[in-house]
Amino acid sequence: MGGDSTPAFNNKYQDDVTRDGSHFTGTTFGKLIFTANFLLRSRDYYDQKLLRHEIYQLFGDRELCRFRTDIDLQKVMYGRPTTFEIKFIADGNNDSLFSIQFEIPSGYKYSLNRSDSVTVDNISFGMNFHLNEKPVYTQTANSFRIYNPSDIAIDPYYQRHDLMLLIQFSGNSYQITNTTNGSSYKYNNASNGADNIVLNGLSTILNGQSASQNTDFGFIKLEKGWNDIIVQGATSHTTTFSFPFIYLD
Repeated sequence: MGGDSTPAFNNKYQDDVTRDGSHFTGTTFGKLIFTANFLLRSRDYYDQKLLRHEIYQLFGDRELCRFRTDIDLQKVMYGRPTTFEIKFIADGNNDSLFSIQFEIPSGYKYSLNRSDSVTVDNISFGMNFHLNEKPVYTQTANSFRIYNPSDIAIDPYYQRHDLMLLIQFSGNSYQITNTTNGSSYKYNNASNGADNIVLNGLSTILNGQSASQNTDFGFIKLEKGWNDIIVQGATSHTTTFSFPFIYLD
């Protein structure tokens, strides 16, 4: 299977009757369109009919399809097919060439692996990594940097992006701040280091139970590239950033 994707840029403007032109208010990304090309080999017309049925059955369950291409093996898409037709290449030829346009409702491609399981072996070209960059996503220092190789910022508040912080700490409280953009999160209660705290986007889980009431209801946003992070309040901590990288193409 080969194919190409086309990102959809939705630019928003506001008009002012007293001024010329339009005021730009922001950009959102609409559903991504991915066109996949297929070659179907069959022995005869009857064989093709059977194969056609299997293909339509495969894509006709109304669920999102998870797929990758041989060029971007480390990127994953989730989409639904639009109407497509399967025909013989020509009279007397038993092979068929056809294309399927998939609608990717999220507007993104995602890395196959999350940040906390990424290695040199599962990074491919086009993922915005460089030879001199060796990001580490589990940290114990009070000041460190987190690398976001995505094409856009990871924003669990406005864009509902998938970002989890896995936290264990000792001390009276735990506060983490991204000084690059000012976003921050504070867990107000004490811990002896045995508690497993998960900040899942905007929600906090303590040892498997909801615990957002123990926080300041903050969140962490990661800008593109390097982010400077500080941890305060805890005498010691282990913090893991777990998120899929997001790509527009």
